[in-house]
Amino acid sequence: MELEQLRHKVADGEIDTVVVGFTDHYGRTMGKRFDAGFFLESGVDDGTHACDYLLTVDMEMAPVEGFAYANWATGYGDFHMVPDLDTLRLAGWTTRTAFVRQARSTARRSPGRLSARLPLTPRSVNT
Repeated sequence: MELEQLRHKVADGEIDTVVVGFTDHYGRTMGKRFDAGFFLESGVDDGTHACDYLLTVDMEMAPVEGFAYANWATGYGDFHMVPDLDTLRLAGWTTRTAFVRQARSTARRSPGRLSARLPLTPRSVNT
């Protein structure tokens, strides 16, 4: 779906939610749900953030030890997600929802902490 098509579907009330997602190391979709209007106003250009806790949890959503960039000792920070608009599509598993994969992630940390790209491969699972 093109961005202009999303704008029309939101204006017509056909879509009210946009999910910006990524695939975690278990193959699950993680990310953030947006009000579709807010996504068009802010998320398209600015992207969004998510807690790097999502990158360290097991199947029960409990943090796993051993991650240098996110743990109880150093804290859990945010990473920035930029939507890859080439992956924008209707979410076939639910109603009135669009889905877009994140294009890239960068850590947002205070000086002296990890600031490199996080090890994600957003297109490793086809939708």
